Amino acid sequence: MSKRLQTLAHVFSFDIKFTGTRRTSFYRKLFGFSTRVRYLGRDGSTKTYQHISPGLLTGIPHLKLGKSVIAVPAAAAPKLSSFFSSPAWQPMELHSFDAILPADLRLRAMEEALGRSILVGHGEQTSLTSEIAELCGLAGRGGLSPEVTERIHRTLRAAEELVRLDWSDDQEFSNKLETQLAILRKSV
Repeated sequence: MSKRLQTLAHVFSFDIKFTGTRRTSFYRKLFGFSTRVRYLGRDGSTKTYQHISPGLLTGIPHLKLGKSVIAVPAAAAPKLSSFFSSPAWQPMELHSFDAILPADLRLRAMEEALGRSILVGHGEQTSLTSEIAELCGLAGRGGLSPEVTERIHRTLRAAEELVRLDWSDDQEFSNKLETQLAILRKSV
C-alpha cells in the first residue's frame, strides 16, 4: 500500500434537517456525551459522579473541520457512511469526499483518540493512555487476577482498533504505541 493511500482521509459534510430530541440523539450517538450528577450526603458533603457514554466517533480518530464537517481515516469511512445513511437520520444533506490532511493534524487526532475515555470495568472509566500505563505496571508484577486479565484484553482490543485506523505518516503513532502493547500481549 502506498504512503498516499495510508494517509488518505475521508471528509463528511452534513446538514441535518430535523430538530429537537431527534437532533440531540443524533449528536449523542455520533460524538457521545457525558452526564454529571451531584449528590448531597447526610453529612453535608457533596459527591459528583460522571458518566461518559461513548459515541461512534469515540474510538475513531477524527478531526472536526467545521460545525458539521468531520474528517476520518479512509478505513473508518464505511462506519460513518452507514451511520449517516440510517433512515433514523433522514432527511439529511450529506457530502463526502477523499482528502489529504497535514501530518501534524492527523497525528494530533490519533493522540486525542488515545486520550478519550474508555470503560475499564464496573462503571469505571479512564483514558486509553492511562489504562495502558497502569496495566503495563501491573503486567510487570505477574500473577494477574481474572479481572485485570479481562481489562488487558479490553484495552488491547481498543488499542488495536486504533492502530488499525492509524493515519499518521509511516505509522509513526502505531510504532510508538507498539512497545507498550507488546508488554500487555506478553502478560496474557
